[in-house]
Amino acid sequence: ILVPEIALTPQMVSWFRERFGPVAAVIHSRLSPGERFDEWRRIRRGDARVVIGARSAVFSPARDLGLIVVDEEHETTYFSDHHPRYDAREVAKARCDRENATLILASATPSIQSFARARQGEYMLLEMGQRVQQRPMPQVSLVDMRQELENGNRSVLSCLLQHKLKACVQEGGQAMLLMNRRGYHSFVSCRACGYVVKCPHCDVSLHYHNDGTLLCHYCGYTIPLPDLCPACQLPGLEIIGYGTERIEDEIDVLFPGEKISRMDLDTTRSKNSYDRIIDEFSSRRTNILVGTQMVTKGLDFDAVSIVGILNADTMINFPDFRSHERAFDMLEQVSGRAGRAHKQGQVIIQTSNPEHDVIKYVQAHDYEGFYQHELADREKFGYPPFTKVINIYMKHREDTVVGELAVRFSGMLRQVFGTRVLGPMAPIIARVQNLYIRQITLKMETAASISKVKVILRNLYEQMLAADARMKTVRLYYDIDPV
Repeated sequence: ILVPEIALTPQMVSWFRERFGPVAAVIHSRLSPGERFDEWRRIRRGDARVVIGARSAVFSPARDLGLIVVDEEHETTYFSDHHPRYDAREVAKARCDRENATLILASATPSIQSFARARQGEYMLLEMGQRVQQRPMPQVSLVDMRQELENGNRSVLSCLLQHKLKACVQEGGQAMLLMNRRGYHSFVSCRACGYVVKCPHCDVSLHYHNDGTLLCHYCGYTIPLPDLCPACQLPGLEIIGYGTERIEDEIDVLFPGEKISRMDLDTTRSKNSYDRIIDEFSSRRTNILVGTQMVTKGLDFDAVSIVGILNADTMINFPDFRSHERAFDMLEQVSGRAGRAHKQGQVIIQTSNPEHDVIKYVQAHDYEGFYQHELADREKFGYPPFTKVINIYMKHREDTVVGELAVRFSGMLRQVFGTRVLGPMAPIIARVQNLYIRQITLKMETAASISKVKVILRNLYEQMLAADARMKTVRLYYDIDPV
């Protein structure tokens, strides 16, 4: 049983052990080497008949493998973006084919590519048209944050959400709030000259945290908040935006004495932090859970009747062809945390663009409508599932070197692949840990042989290496179907 987040393993393990006894093993990266070895040995001996874990659990040495379930299969966390790069869903499919086992890809919001495969008959499509015990879907209300600002409400929480939260806690219910950005504020900017404090090693702004530090969420670089602007040396630094840490403080002011939990990367660094936060919320020791995308999927709490989504626009407007799909998945999934027992669930989506198609489809809980709309866009612009995308990345410590070599390499690629080559271009984050990055994109036909493409890429790289010794200092790698 594969789950997309380590946070989901405690609930899943408790369900399986409650039903089948101590037959379940757990595999994920938060285990110590000794714990992981013990679980691996139990699986290999056949003592553990059920394996539960995050993506790496797909490699477990299960005997007589009969079934792999990929829960919330749409999640991009199943893709490993560091060496060795793999997609756990594709590994699961290959294992099931090889070992004559059954694969179940489970999701209320299937990935566009998986659903397209099902529509084409490559997968068998099994649908559940209603919730368990025919419970109603949560009601979704939209709040136009432009109107809130005009009415004088400068809080990140709309008046409607504040009212619903107050009623919820007074009635003894629970609520979940999604803010898909951790930290206290988003970034620090100078009012005098407009300078934004950035990481010296990565091409990103530093995030302000409540302990008075500025932190890079890519490399971990940390500095105290400066008294003066580093650019103009004037005392005009302004902290802008919101993160989960700030939301937690604001709720604490609005509801003094109320028990609040926060689930994000900062609060879940220790080994048992996931278990502790989930246990506190499920046992009602805390009543409001604030979190990033960690809270959007799989969690099952009977008492949650209110879900608030605080930054819907930032999810939708990310510059990526999959941004609408990811936004729909996240908004619909977190909406599904409300009303899972006997009380009607209510969802409040705060947005500055309530007319956006993605938000309208979420409000109607219309996955099929969203799928058809998104598929038409993908076909129009030649994106998966109508093509296969390969991203080639080149990294170097000197921007001019990687820029020049990327232009030459993309020219060699065009001689072979023609107009199917895009770039080179600097990605959104153009420098990470002092390495400058260039990206070249290949759009291949879905029937193209990836093994043949790999051979061509290797040959072109070796030609480039022979022609320019600087290629030895470039880190070059590629992602197939990148997420």
